[in-house]
Amino acid sequence: MAQEADTLMAAQVYSVQVYPVTRAVEEAFLPALVTAPTQVADVLRRFTGVQVKDYGGVGGLKTVNVRSLGSEHVGIFLDGIQIDNAQNMQVDLGRFSVDGLEAVSLYNGQKSLRLQSAKEYATGAAVYLRTEAPRENGLRLRLRAGSFGTVNPSVRWNRELGKVQLRVGAEFTASNGKYKYPYFDTTLVRENGDISSLRLETQLFGKTRGGQWQTHLYSYGSERGFPGPVIRRATGFPFSAERQADQDLFFQGSWQQDWSGRYATALRFKYANNYTHYNTHPEKNPMALPYDLHFRQQSAYLSLAQSYVLMDPWSVDLSTDYQYNALDSDVGQFVRPRRNTLTAALASRLAWPGFRLAAHLVYQGTWDQFDERQAGGWSRENAFRGVWMPSFSIFYAPWRWLEADAFVKRSYRLPSFNDLYYSLMGNSSLEAEQAFQTGLDLRMKWGTGPWKESLRLSPYYNRVSNKIVAIPTSSQFRWTMLNLGLVDVTGLDARSETTWEQGDWALTIVLRYSLQQALDHSTPGSQIWGNQTPYVPLHSGSIDLQMGWRDWTLAWNTSLCGERWSRSAHTADYYLAPWSLSDASLSYHWKELCAGIHLRNIFNQHYALVQGYPMPGFNGMVSLEYNW
Repeated sequence: MAQEADTLMAAQVYSVQVYPVTRAVEEAFLPALVTAPTQVADVLRRFTGVQVKDYGGVGGLKTVNVRSLGSEHVGIFLDGIQIDNAQNMQVDLGRFSVDGLEAVSLYNGQKSLRLQSAKEYATGAAVYLRTEAPRENGLRLRLRAGSFGTVNPSVRWNRELGKVQLRVGAEFTASNGKYKYPYFDTTLVRENGDISSLRLETQLFGKTRGGQWQTHLYSYGSERGFPGPVIRRATGFPFSAERQADQDLFFQGSWQQDWSGRYATALRFKYANNYTHYNTHPEKNPMALPYDLHFRQQSAYLSLAQSYVLMDPWSVDLSTDYQYNALDSDVGQFVRPRRNTLTAALASRLAWPGFRLAAHLVYQGTWDQFDERQAGGWSRENAFRGVWMPSFSIFYAPWRWLEADAFVKRSYRLPSFNDLYYSLMGNSSLEAEQAFQTGLDLRMKWGTGPWKESLRLSPYYNRVSNKIVAIPTSSQFRWTMLNLGLVDVTGLDARSETTWEQGDWALTIVLRYSLQQALDHSTPGSQIWGNQTPYVPLHSGSIDLQMGWRDWTLAWNTSLCGERWSRSAHTADYYLAPWSLSDASLSYHWKELCAGIHLRNIFNQHYALVQGYPMPGFNGMVSLEYNW
């Protein structure tokens, strides 16, 4: 498990034992996967209690929602540093490849480990992407190609330079995005869904006496089309001609150091510069409103975490984060917002091998400023928003075959730049969206001989209030932002895993089930009061089968999703039918060579994760990898 690996690493740095208070509810070790996930979203969609919104195709927007908290409450962390987007708080997981990642972990509520950043305490749920430090020199070439004109070559070079390990990687993705889908009584081809992207990365890993450090330089550029929703329109016009070009760049690093065996620090930093060009191309689609917009978002981040062991096993942590965000655009009447955010977390832990307690208190203050001369005469004031977020975690392992942990916490989602300041839609008096969370996690494991089995049961309850919503006015491009809504979420996640190993044979069976009742309690007495919230199925689950024999591996996955609605009003217009999806993969490893064939949506199921955005039918991909 990732937490156990973190514990071992920490034990090498510190002279005291460090135990995590809570464990990841689900985790995927990517080197062991053979189902050819090319994006982080492909991994997360199989996790229990997770809904991934996918707008279709390789280039479609992909966001994650955990236990109906909304994607804005889910923190995405790369090597302990958050990937943020102050403009709309949406992190597109489709931009992040699994290439070079060692593991993807999901925490509900609170991860509690020594030397965390303050932002790690402040999220409602967290997805951790952990890169793999090079273990030996080598070069790896990989080529994936398949349906819809998809080509995905990548290269990775590892080199040991004395006490420093270097990794350089590059990945190119291109796809025409054309796939068939049913449209009333005919079949159409999805248009304007193409993408071409290039990702370049350089990482350095090093160790010092009593510490370790790493840096990461990342560049991502893409040009893609937005096919738009499938609705009835006038004949002779394309559904969409919208295009978007992106250029993202960030440089981040971290340094952890043990100074005395009792006192340790962790320093983290990041600078990000993201450029977006959006064009509706009205010359190709006269029905579109003419927009040719440019955005540039910059952010700077600095974090210092300090930990002191008062007496074994009692430790205290103080983490302080500062972040600066700025957004510039050529949108008419745009207010050019600037945001300064200070996040501080005080954590105290009592950690024995079989019993652990942790209490956390987080404060987050934000100062928003903007150029009033750009505000078009609007009466807005620079705003300060401060919130407190307490949380509590407990872990207990009464027997070797049984572990349990529980948490209770409050989390907040501050309004984004789009919510507050975007031209013709802002509302500077918006309050922070609040969530109260509580959950229990029971883990059991047993086995005899070649058989091993485990079971996890996770009941939980969330309450989300002051939900930020957008109300359309006379145009779909003009919105009013309001605070309203109360959602009560009661659910149960269940996961069982059975493994069998005998000689050259190995078998793994994983069953997942999620019961999630997310009820809209916004307006008592209204027609939608008590309805399931949009896009949340009451029942969902998946089945994973993986069989290995010598150098061959066969994998099968079936995902199931119950009925959903795209609005709180449960009418026929907003109904989304249940669906099941099956994928298969066969791979062969021979010395430095690995080859595989991967089939998705084998039974050509017609379905949509987002209403109006049909997903691809049957498609396939082949992969070839060579290491030396």
